[in-house]
Amino acid sequence: MPDLLTVGAQATQLYKTALGTVSNNIANLNSEGYSRQSVTISENAPIEIGSTFVGAGSVLTQISRAYNGFAETNLRHSSSDLNNQQPMIDYGNRIIDIFGSETSGLTSSLDRFYTASADLSTDAASQPLRNIFFSEAESLASNFRDLAGHLDTIGAESRADIEFQISKLNDLSQQVVVINAQLDRKLSVTEQPPALLDQRDQLLREISELVKIDVRERPSGAVEVRLDSNSGAVVVNGTENNTFSAIFEVNDAGQVEIVANTNGNSKVTVAVTGGTIGGLLNFRSQILAPAQADLDILAKTIVTEVNAIQMTGVDLNGDRGTALFDIDLTVGGAAGMTLLQANPFKIAAAGLLRITNDATNSGTASIDYQAPPANVATPANFTLTYTAGIGYSDGATNYNPDANGQFVYAGITFTVKGIPADGDSFDIGLNTNSDGDNRNIALVAQLQNKSVLSDGNSISEGYAAIVSRAGSRISLAIISQEAMQVIYDQAVQTRDEVSGVNLDEEAADLIRFQQAFQASAQIIQTASKLFDSILAVR
Repeated sequence: MPDLLTVGAQATQLYKTALGTVSNNIANLNSEGYSRQSVTISENAPIEIGSTFVGAGSVLTQISRAYNGFAETNLRHSSSDLNNQQPMIDYGNRIIDIFGSETSGLTSSLDRFYTASADLSTDAASQPLRNIFFSEAESLASNFRDLAGHLDTIGAESRADIEFQISKLNDLSQQVVVINAQLDRKLSVTEQPPALLDQRDQLLREISELVKIDVRERPSGAVEVRLDSNSGAVVVNGTENNTFSAIFEVNDAGQVEIVANTNGNSKVTVAVTGGTIGGLLNFRSQILAPAQADLDILAKTIVTEVNAIQMTGVDLNGDRGTALFDIDLTVGGAAGMTLLQANPFKIAAAGLLRITNDATNSGTASIDYQAPPANVATPANFTLTYTAGIGYSDGATNYNPDANGQFVYAGITFTVKGIPADGDSFDIGLNTNSDGDNRNIALVAQLQNKSVLSDGNSISEGYAAIVSRAGSRISLAIISQEAMQVIYDQAVQTRDEVSGVNLDEEAADLIRFQQAFQASAQIIQTASKLFDSILAVR
């Protein structure tokens, strides 16, 4: 007959192990990455006695972990999608805060500059108003530089963040290589220690937080890892791993190349999708770089527009105006914006020409002009006299206005408004000072609402558009993150339903295995009594 004592002893050891497994599950209830373990109990081969087969007890076949490959893959992908949005939100909101700030933003600075221009136009010769205008111009240039500096700081921080996250990726992939080497010592994943497989899966989850990956499992449980898809760049190939680095374009924050360094510097940027690294790349290309480029355009535009106006006017000394702003292109656009001159007397508030109607004119006509470019020589003082049927004459040449009332004299476009009378004359000459003339500085004030950008916006509207575009992209990221959070939570729940520890289930198993252990111990006691009885007979 089967050895009753042996059967009982095996059973007690088996259920002792089962109780230990349940206890281990309970102890690791809150351990990150832990997968619930379970024992597999099988019947021993029965013993043949004559024509009868007698049971020989049970054996512990395997201690396995609860695992579902689909649930694990889904968890990794949803984690990658969720983490992809956070850099856009965090860094993007910092840009919104800076651009919208009362102190660092441009909105209030532009308004003060335009207001100072309008105020000066009411009294172009006023020294205090000139001082205020100059101060606001200096403040505007400073604000452009400060904004550019803030963007550079955010760019440097996001660059450091990318380098740090890539370093984490390289470290984690090396740890997977170490795990793979241990797993390859056995032929089948069913032979592997559950804790080792848990370590592998936890490392893969941490990698997926950085970048979206595709994982292929070998029979041994060792894994091959690629970026994004099965055709993407290799992260881990058995016991080898690629190391990655980032190459940054100095003059364009949006141009970042991720390269695999192990087998030459092969570019893999297109395969970097999802995760924190992908999110950082998206932020730099979709918010940071456009904001820097647009800010530079605004700086260059206002410099060009204001300088063009200034250089066609006259300062308090009666001299033709010079450029007010400058941009050092070796530094950058907005970062290189400065004032060229510091003398308020040099502000060209007056128009280049002074046109005076003769006191004897009987018609209603007046003559205006468009400010000529700086390269157009200023004509000497002259008089234009109107003759019916002939037009305007300087005594040598006749000038007939077109249908719009315009004619060109000495490279300057003049416009006639009203109806002239025969013999009306107009004295035209260089303005000698700004006294009583606000023409030029009024043009600066009008820039506030003038369409000067390629999209038809004014400077202020262009600045608001930068903030709006960044805000829209951040809003999309927030909406996406909220959606991804729901998907991620569902993925965690699905994974936990398979692999997570359930205290109710473990409590039930604890009772069941305890009872089995006690019953097995009773078998040993019974066997001992039987042996004692046999010995007593002898």
